[in-house]
Amino acid sequence: MATVFLLSAGASVAAPDLEAGLDLALIRESAALDVFGRHSLADDPSGADLILFVETSIHGGKYFDLVRSHETYRRHVDRSYVYCATDKIVPLVPGVFVSLEARWNWPSWVRPGHYVSVKLPASADDMPSPRQPEFLFSFVGSSRTHPVRRAVLTLRHPEARLVDTSIGSTPEPSEHDDRARWRSFAAGILNSAFVLCPRGGGTATFRLFETMMLGRVPVVISDQWVPPIGPAWDRFSITVPERHIHTIPSLLDQHREESASMGRAARDAWLEWFSPQVSFHRIVESCLALHELRSRRSGARRLAPCAQMLRPYHTARWTATWMFGHRT
Repeated sequence: MATVFLLSAGASVAAPDLEAGLDLALIRESAALDVFGRHSLADDPSGADLILFVETSIHGGKYFDLVRSHETYRRHVDRSYVYCATDKIVPLVPGVFVSLEARWNWPSWVRPGHYVSVKLPASADDMPSPRQPEFLFSFVGSSRTHPVRRAVLTLRHPEARLVDTSIGSTPEPSEHDDRARWRSFAAGILNSAFVLCPRGGGTATFRLFETMMLGRVPVVISDQWVPPIGPAWDRFSITVPERHIHTIPSLLDQHREESASMGRAARDAWLEWFSPQVSFHRIVESCLALHELRSRRSGARRLAPCAQMLRPYHTARWTATWMFGHRT
């Protein structure tokens, strides 16, 4: 059993962005709903077993600058971890990350995670009615975030629904528009036996977890994505290498009869591993596993993640931030 002190460096600044504390609020909510009851929240970092910085997007700093300079982190560095679901990360602070890259999946530094923001709407009125799927597979999303998505949108099948949302423009949404958009998005997933989940700016995609939540079969197209530990992924999802996207129509035709049972298994896995009632527990368990390996991050080994800063994207991003203060 562990006591956990939750905070957000991004939400602790003098004038925080309104979105900076969103994931922190969701994990606090999950702790209140926790069905396991094994771990609890601490009021004081000094007496906590773990300190977890929950950083929404890049609000904790693109390289967790605000976390690493935070007084609580500096005082309790050996017990401090981070949860973050942003697309591109360098784990200068060990923790749980949704968009890990397989080539940089170092078990002593990181654990793969899920999006805590994926949950059912509070009102049943916002949920479309379940239906017999009209389409064999679908993808509704922007083609701009990764070439894999552009390849997906070239697929052809008489029972496919493929929509590029980057074409055209929409007005600034209102709260009502957001609810209507969610209903439309959920209805599209429920109307498909399989839902294509290509990577975007990061290796992970919200769509994968939303598809599981709604009881449909995710088709994962992301060679570098690292799936969260626990679920039996092969029971309810199909993984297609990026170079084999062209095989998807025939592959899904072959699995058509299994789609209903796989969809139910996907929903069950989401409830067991990623729903609000279990998110807090799962994230804490991942941090405890990292804590057991903390000796492997001591001394000069603490510098190991800095090697990623030599990659062209991160070098350019760091340089632009240092020289111009740009968010790139």
